[in-house]
Amino acid sequence: MAAAQREATLAVVTWGDRAYHGVFAAFEAAFPGVRVAQIAESNPSTWLDLARQRRRAGNALDIALVQPERAIQDGRAEGMWTPLRPLLVRPDILDDATWRGGFGARFLDRGETLCFDWEHSVVHAYAVNTDLVPPEAIKSVVDLLDRRWQGQVISFDPRVGLAASSAAAVAARHGRDVLKRLLVDQRPARSPNAEHITESLISGRFAVALGVRPKALEAFRGRGAERVRFLDLPDADFVPSTGLLAFAEAKHPAAAQLFANWFLTREAQAIIAKDMPTNSARMDVAASDATAAGTAPYYDADREANYQHLADTAQFVRSIVS
Repeated sequence: MAAAQREATLAVVTWGDRAYHGVFAAFEAAFPGVRVAQIAESNPSTWLDLARQRRRAGNALDIALVQPERAIQDGRAEGMWTPLRPLLVRPDILDDATWRGGFGARFLDRGETLCFDWEHSVVHAYAVNTDLVPPEAIKSVVDLLDRRWQGQVISFDPRVGLAASSAAAVAARHGRDVLKRLLVDQRPARSPNAEHITESLISGRFAVALGVRPKALEAFRGRGAERVRFLDLPDADFVPSTGLLAFAEAKHPAAAQLFANWFLTREAQAIIAKDMPTNSARMDVAASDATAAGTAPYYDADREANYQHLADTAQFVRSIVS
């Protein structure tokens, strides 16, 4: 703490902006004299270029809270990161019982040392209109292959985004044959618009939808949103991540270590989970987003071990979907 206060500043690059204001303010209050300089960026290419420029100028950033894939693949190859694992020293952080799956499992890179995933917020891919789908009728994505759901599903384009990650989850659990039957033989309708998908489900034009998001559903409160229920399908759902990483050659290394340990405390995780909102992977932090809760093992789309499978599945989906 004393060394961090002498450094006086912590330079943090984040994916997004406002959600972090509360946790940074709490950090500054807990450690007077250390000011957080936040650089908020919306895409990996931008913050990676900024990090490179700062490093060449001898003014490297300290901490990153960003999307994992480009951080791991591009950043590691360029020597952008210092191992985070040795910097974490608090006993509660190191305790396997603290984290969903255990402490080591929260690292997304193959070496389990660079990129820590503090988040566990499940994307429940499919939702149903409860007027049309009996309770417990769909317990697995395999149940969606029943003939009664043929032509009754509306979905985002499975080649991109949320639907692509769900397709990878299905392929990982059941193989490509099941995925092909789901995406082709069942003749799902497709739409690029979340509001249109949500409205189509609520109106009853379709019984099942892939891609309804809680934010889009909010606009339909009082207009049928109560008929929508998200399905918990571990063989089609997935968990995206936000990674915590520490920059090599950090300008403020003591502040970086202080923040990394504090950010993973119960107090800090409760703040960021509420403000984002998301759910923390700490077992002692209550879920802030009930729609994204879940206890089963879900497909981890941001884990380095799954990157090749994601790419292979995307290529397969492009070959069967026009």
